[in-house]
Amino acid sequence: MKRELMETERRRVRDGRAALAVLLGLSLLANLALGVGLASVERTTVLVPAVAGPAWEVGGGRAGARYLEDVGRTVAVTLLTLTPENAGLAREAVARMSHPSARGAIGAWVAAEAARMKGRDLSTAFYPGRVEADPAELAVFVSGELVTWIGRERVSRERKRYRLTFRLDAGRIGLLRFEEMEDMK
Repeated sequence: MKRELMETERRRVRDGRAALAVLLGLSLLANLALGVGLASVERTTVLVPAVAGPAWEVGGGRAGARYLEDVGRTVAVTLLTLTPENAGLAREAVARMSHPSARGAIGAWVAAEAARMKGRDLSTAFYPGRVEADPAELAVFVSGELVTWIGRERVSRERKRYRLTFRLDAGRIGLLRFEEMEDMK
């Protein structure tokens, strides 16, 4: 009787091990199938902004229009809202936003602007009014007002239009070019 109980217990353990082995095999096959499936799918990252609004899309070598508009607006304001006091911070921020191939040129432009402004006690602020994105070209057109002060006195308020071109590498967008377009009348 004792021997029969031991034999029954051994069969139970053996059957339990066999069932676990089968489950492990099925799990490995399922993970392999999922891995192959994920490797063949084009990835799009959806970033949900902290404020209510539409989601941003980036991936597969492209960026959604809303994402480009928001990035373009942020870059334009960062580049054009300059004072001698915030030039260092602006240069650091622009370096993080720029594509590695353009960091030197864009950083040099910010440094030159800061030096020019410091010598004349100038400050500028950019107020974007209209932002248009071209997702196919990874370009953004930003129109708005550029206000200039000497000391505390406002000396000009001009309508300006800028074109920003970006490059997308491994899901990270970086500024390639920043250029002023012809005068807006």
